[in-house]
Amino acid sequence: MVSLIVTVATLGVSGQGVAEGKAQGEAWLGSYGRVGFSSDLEGGAGSRVALTPYAPRLIEDNYLELDAVYRAYKSTDATVDVTTTLSLFDAFFHYDGVADASWAIRRAFVEASELWGGPLWVSLGSRWLRGNDIYLMNMWPLDNLNTLGVTFGARSARYEAHLHVGVNRLNANPMSPQLQRVEVPSASGFGADEVTLLNRQRLITSGLYERRYDGWKWKVYGELHRLPSGTRALEGGYLEREALPDDLGLMLGAQLGLWGTWHPQDHLNLWVRYARGLAAYDELGATGSLDLNKRSWSAEEWRAALAGNLSGARWSAQWGGYIRYFRDADRSLDDFDDRLEGSFAVRPQLNLGVLTPALELSAQVSEPLGAHPINLRRETAVVYQAGLIPALSFDAHGEVGSFTRPQLRLMYVVSYLNEAALARYALEDPRSGEAVTHYLGARAEWWFGRGGGY
Repeated sequence: MVSLIVTVATLGVSGQGVAEGKAQGEAWLGSYGRVGFSSDLEGGAGSRVALTPYAPRLIEDNYLELDAVYRAYKSTDATVDVTTTLSLFDAFFHYDGVADASWAIRRAFVEASELWGGPLWVSLGSRWLRGNDIYLMNMWPLDNLNTLGVTFGARSARYEAHLHVGVNRLNANPMSPQLQRVEVPSASGFGADEVTLLNRQRLITSGLYERRYDGWKWKVYGELHRLPSGTRALEGGYLEREALPDDLGLMLGAQLGLWGTWHPQDHLNLWVRYARGLAAYDELGATGSLDLNKRSWSAEEWRAALAGNLSGARWSAQWGGYIRYFRDADRSLDDFDDRLEGSFAVRPQLNLGVLTPALELSAQVSEPLGAHPINLRRETAVVYQAGLIPALSFDAHGEVGSFTRPQLRLMYVVSYLNEAALARYALEDPRSGEAVTHYLGARAEWWFGRGGGY
């Protein structure tokens, strides 16, 4: 009979590998989740103030991930695990009264590791390939690839290396640059048939090498993106068409990490990366403005990030932030879409047994490289935020710290937006006149059974 085994994990999940020491035929569960409710102190639900792409995560929507892992095979030749992860987005029947939910299959893959008793491994399926994150931003600054493909690698206590090849074909809207289905007259002469007119997959190749020493490591990482040419029908018909050229993207980056100086949860990570073309955009998002040749190669992004945690006998403090320069592919010298921006947050916390009150202070800054399209002014938008977080944190081993979960927390958060930040809202949006916002909420957060560690 299959046994269910739950293991407790620390933060810094790579998304690769599972708990060791399990026998063939065993299975175990894991989960990440956050759920809560809030008020804006005026009778409505509280809302997040997000000026930058990776704003502080203190205020977030409800979200759930459920992992199921089955050890299908274990011998001297290989250890084979089957992993699935289902995600549920912010939709609760008890809140909105709608018997519907938004599910996604985040992971579904088979991984064979310890091939022939050595460090080699291979996986095939849908997965994420992630490194270390900035918890306070819910951000993976260097490697955070969501892909469907195959990965070959080798790992040991001292190093990790892999080469990945995957594809995607986004279908977010009828004018998607990757997939388009249109109705044309049927070959029988009656009615219409639906045909796939545009069918081009983005090919993503990535490579990683990480070298670990006693208490520190370094890593290099890169991605190469390629999108083939295609033809798309213009909106409203199928006869008028436009040619879409092929496109490329490139990303290179590196990380330096320290950990475990005084406490197992202590760490310090520094990341830098440069991206160009398709790789300057999220692989699951739109490419935005293109050049005159309908390519994204002129787009570029520079990014640097820092995150860490430090612990004492009765206290801990975590911090994180990033700075980003982005210019889209149209290469306009006065473009509001191009900007220099960043966020930073710090959260000191007292660890008084299960009582873990904390204070979070953060800032978001966004300086456009062009004038606002409505008020024609070029101004730096700023959001300052302060939050009080009385909380209860629970750990089976008594190791209370910044990342001890599960956690039950209350939150009172006040945010201040300057005039340029308010101008980012539509004129008819009620938030455009609220320079100070309030958020009062309660939230539970947990993770377990996910493996990993810094």
